[in-house]
Amino acid sequence: MNPVRKILPFVILLAALNFLNFKASGQKAVNGFLDISNNSISEKGSVDLSGQWEFYWNQLLSPEDFKSGKQMSRTFAKVPGAWNIINNGHEITEFGYATYRLLIKTNPHDSVFGIRINRIDASYKLWVNGILIATLGKTGTSKEQSIPKWGTQEKIINSNLTEQEIIIQVSNFSYVRGGIPKMIQITSTESMKNQIKKEIGLDFLLLGIMLIIGLYHIVLFLFRKSLKSSLYFAILSFFAAGLVIVSSNFDIVYLFWPNISWPLQIKLEYSFYFLSILSLLLFVESLFEKESRSYSIRAAIIFSAFMSIFVVVSPVSVFISIFDFVGWIFILISLFLMFVVLKAILLRKEGSQSTFIGLSLLSLAIINDVIVNKYSIHGYFLLPVGFLGFMLIQAYIISSRFTDAISYTEQLTEEMDYMNNNLELIVKDRTSKIEQQKEELTVQSESLKVANEEIVKINQILERQGGEMNKKNRALTDSLNYAKRLQSAVLPDTNYLKEALPDHFIFFQPKDIVSGDFYWYGEVDSSWDFDDASHIQVLVAADCTGHGVPGAFMTLLGHNFLNVTVNIQQVTDPEQIIYKLDQQVVETLRQNDPASIKDGMDIAVLSIEKEKQQISFAGAGNPLYYFSKGEFHEIKGANFGIGGVLRKEKVFEPHKIQYDPGDVFYIFTDGFPDQIGGKEGRKFYKTRFRELLMEIHEKPMEEQRDLLQKQFYDWKGDFKQIDDILVIGIKMD
Repeated sequence: MNPVRKILPFVILLAALNFLNFKASGQKAVNGFLDISNNSISEKGSVDLSGQWEFYWNQLLSPEDFKSGKQMSRTFAKVPGAWNIINNGHEITEFGYATYRLLIKTNPHDSVFGIRINRIDASYKLWVNGILIATLGKTGTSKEQSIPKWGTQEKIINSNLTEQEIIIQVSNFSYVRGGIPKMIQITSTESMKNQIKKEIGLDFLLLGIMLIIGLYHIVLFLFRKSLKSSLYFAILSFFAAGLVIVSSNFDIVYLFWPNISWPLQIKLEYSFYFLSILSLLLFVESLFEKESRSYSIRAAIIFSAFMSIFVVVSPVSVFISIFDFVGWIFILISLFLMFVVLKAILLRKEGSQSTFIGLSLLSLAIINDVIVNKYSIHGYFLLPVGFLGFMLIQAYIISSRFTDAISYTEQLTEEMDYMNNNLELIVKDRTSKIEQQKEELTVQSESLKVANEEIVKINQILERQGGEMNKKNRALTDSLNYAKRLQSAVLPDTNYLKEALPDHFIFFQPKDIVSGDFYWYGEVDSSWDFDDASHIQVLVAADCTGHGVPGAFMTLLGHNFLNVTVNIQQVTDPEQIIYKLDQQVVETLRQNDPASIKDGMDIAVLSIEKEKQQISFAGAGNPLYYFSKGEFHEIKGANFGIGGVLRKEKVFEPHKIQYDPGDVFYIFTDGFPDQIGGKEGRKFYKTRFRELLMEIHEKPMEEQRDLLQKQFYDWKGDFKQIDDILVIGIKMD
């Protein structure tokens, strides 16, 4: 799935969210009057007081003024919106003062309702039915007389009237747009309470998540100071949290700073905005250094830093007046960052696709906020949510990288320990062989000298040599018996297997003292992974090239490779285990060299997930037989084994089987079917082996093992055992 398709659901979600908020309320005020008497507020929840309000430019009128009947210059203005109409032939500027008035006909049942005044970046007074219910800042007819402030207010109204009068005085001498840019609503008291709870909860949720993410990545940076991306990301989180604090609908900033002035609050909001963009640029540059090497990103960083300083040192009216222009520049910056990340995606850089999705969400939020702010649209400001989405995605990427680095370091340490231990054994083995060869040469040299000097004592020399040979044979036998104990020690413990797989059997009969067949068991527990927790058991039956000592050496290699692949690397898919083993055998035995050893192994691998009642199988040369509800099934392994003769392409096909309790599974090597015996000295063959399993598969597992062993020796009779024997059966509970 490409990155564009991944972000499409988020685009649709944001569009739907704002569509629901932008849509018309159904009824709009016309010429200062709104009739909602047909709809009860308590049933509808809330009504937007949008449309044409009475508008009195350069007049601060009170309810008494309207009662007096004096002449007033009236026109109409759109709410929400800036006061950009024409009055008496003069264009209205953003700075000035005015009075808004709206008459509302309500349902007689709505005697108690709430009124919500969303953020107005100025000062105002609001009367309902002649009663002053809300003020913000101080209204006046000049900049000196006015004190701006912002905030969202909710008030409860008790009224037995069916026609409500709302009057609002607004003065603006500081902000770039005057008027009432946000929606005013009347709501049921229950709807108001619920809305307040939701918005406060969301604000504090955003704030808490951002602060936790910032603190977490500060700790990551302190542990690994070369990882500058963690530092920049932590700074971005803190600035985004600051933006939530100062721009919250419910004025979280007043909890920490009750007496903060309007200019300072405005400066903090825009400073956090520019500093967030600056830290975002530094963060992306640190993640994708090669793709970011251009004058464009340097220019964007310098511009963001300059704007941060400019906000601090300039008057509010100055930097707000250019914010619309700056907002479009930041849209270009976010699109440029997306272009940088797209280059990283083409180069297959780790985490680039997820970063692209996060930047896309952030860019959409910036575009949304610029449009809502510029055109006074009644929509959601999504920048904090966009920052949160981006930060959650990046927090996951950085944490994953850090965790992977730790896991990789631990894995390398374990592999190095393993190699060091093996290296010590190899050195000891080679030293032993050299010493043995030296002793043999010494003995041969002495024997030749004795032969040359004392021809007459040939019989004595032969007797002495015969004694030496017997001694060596005994030593070799002792070594093989010791090797058998070593090989037995690395096989899974019987009691451990009985506990892990309660209903199973293993029929294991080496041809010589040591075996070229071996079995292996391991477990992978990912209960720590909340997304995909599982407990997987891995069971292997393998047949190495040859038998005896050569085969035994291959079994030790196979056992060690399985330990690394399953227990250390936690690979549990059977086909992936086989691919790993094939690669390790080829590399270890240097089989890419035409003169190298071409030994290998056939193998059958089962992965058991009891929680899902599922078994996964893959085989290289060896098949899987199983009985489900009394019916026989066979899954063949690949036609080639691990290592050995090299092929351009090896495919080990995976198989997944849903089992029922009582189903029986068998994995085995070719020793049993290939055994010579019977009256005519022929092989036992797989057909006869299948028939034998069909006869005994319903019996207890231990009894099955005894029956297999009896059948084997009855068939072999006086013939020699020609290969190692391994048959494993499991009955699922």
